[in-house]
Amino acid sequence: MVVSDLKKGDRAVILRVELSDAVKERLRVLDIRPGAEIVVFRISPFRATYLLGAGHSKVAIRREIAKKVQVFRR
Repeated sequence: MVVSDLKKGDRAVILRVELSDAVKERLRVLDIRPGAEIVVFRISPFRATYLLGAGHSKVAIRREIAKKVQVFRR
């Protein structure tokens, strides 16, 4: 399952991030990393962007990135 499969209010744990090292590092700084728990706060119309909470951060990511972050839903 990936982030783009989640619904508003879902909680999940990140299993793997399948992106370039530069993008992984940028996400890691924002607490989007393997082992982190996330919550989906909002999903834009047409599922173009996802507003996630991770740690003390809120992060908006595009669908293309959301499809490459594997999660386990709680």
